[in-house]
Amino acid sequence: MPGAPFGPRPVFPTSADAPTHELPSLPEATLIEGLLHCTAHKKQVCSECDVDYSAHNFLTRQLGANQMALPPPNPQMAQAVQKLKLEGNNMFRAQCHFEAAQRYTEAMNIAQQRPMWDPSQTIVEEAAVMLSNRAACLLSLGHPSEAYWDTEVVTRLKRGWGKGHFRMGRALMDLGRCRQAALEFQIGHSLDPTSKEIESALDNSRQYI
Repeated sequence: MPGAPFGPRPVFPTSADAPTHELPSLPEATLIEGLLHCTAHKKQVCSECDVDYSAHNFLTRQLGANQMALPPPNPQMAQAVQKLKLEGNNMFRAQCHFEAAQRYTEAMNIAQQRPMWDPSQTIVEEAAVMLSNRAACLLSLGHPSEAYWDTEVVTRLKRGWGKGHFRMGRALMDLGRCRQAALEFQIGHSLDPTSKEIESALDNSRQYI
């Protein structure tokens, strides 16, 4: 059953004799008092039909209560992401790279469960940071190919972030693709000219440019 972030949202009571409205374009769902229910059992969350309309119905009620304004982002999700990120950072500093990568993956999974009404930039920012951090772990674990693919996503999500290009350059160096790595360090340095880390990597790679 597709779940809502942190489990199902609350279901809302409806009158037993409330009229139902069939949806020709969505025959498995029925509207009751403006809320989606499974057609077969008239439930908002139904394991038998493998549906969970709780997030959709929550948004419907929130929009009505807020005069069609979107509800604010869920602070619990942001706290959960940050908690896992900090745990990952501490583990990385302690050289526990595998465990750190696990924490970043968990944080990213939570970030990707944000409801559809949360700002997309928040989701992009969280995912990019977690992928970049996981790439650093993968490099430390000797997995440059996996690190490269993480940084490929990072640089697409957050094009103007120097660290993403730096991490991609590191992965490319470990893969023996030194000229491409040097070009990524150049891009990273142009985006973040004050970073000593990127500047040092660029200086060390100039022989390949």
